[in-house]
Amino acid sequence: MLNLLEPSVERANSARWCDHFVANAGRQLGIPWDAGCGLSAAEQAVLIPSLQDFQLGESSEGKHGLARAAAHGRRVGDPQYAEAVRMFFAEENRHATYLARYLALAGVPTIGHSWTDFIFRRVRRLFGLEVLLTVLLTAELIGEVFYRAVRAASACPVLRGICSQLLRDERQHVRFHVERFALMHAKRSRLMKRVRNGLWRTFFAGTLLAVWLKHRRAFRLGGYPFRRYWREAWKGFRSAARGVQPPNPVRNGSAGSRISVASAVT
Repeated sequence: MLNLLEPSVERANSARWCDHFVANAGRQLGIPWDAGCGLSAAEQAVLIPSLQDFQLGESSEGKHGLARAAAHGRRVGDPQYAEAVRMFFAEENRHATYLARYLALAGVPTIGHSWTDFIFRRVRRLFGLEVLLTVLLTAELIGEVFYRAVRAASACPVLRGICSQLLRDERQHVRFHVERFALMHAKRSRLMKRVRNGLWRTFFAGTLLAVWLKHRRAFRLGGYPFRRYWREAWKGFRSAARGVQPPNPVRNGSAGSRISVASAVT
């Protein structure tokens, strides 16, 4: 087990994630774009509005997050953390590009405003890095359930390929943020960890309900009634909160080092 209190651990962690993001850019799945949009009219009516909403959510430039990451990096002597966060947002923007391209295949535009996206962005900007990571983790965990539902909702090979790529990336995004949480909270008391976890639970539950309210038709089309949606989202939350490593760890010199995070996020 690595000692999370060593000053060099933050730098090593960021360096591994930078390596991962660079390598992952060249490991993208092949998406059969020439197949076009294979959604039926009924599927389009349900899925397109939700895809527009999630495309907007993936498109953040991350200026606030980069500033917070840079300030945190200076405090802990980890100048590469801001670069790792920049690469994370670049990957999110690649997701937005994939979804925008698919919407174009369907003959519909992207959108510029959404009440759920507005709330997420406002909360992210109100406080510091810890709240930012809480919001990002919440979005990633719910996004995993959403993309699994969308992938199951249609036989369209393009959409299924996009969802598979996004799911593969999102698993690692959760790890990226959980590991930083572990490093940030290594010196905190058990009481403070419980308080933070309780606040995150409250925010997560509220966000789950808001997302269901807006996107329940898409979830249901993919075989996710409310009970299944709720159960799988909380399963992901508990895994992240325990610091449990997700499946398919990163290998080949990237971020696959198994940092123990359980003591910092439970």
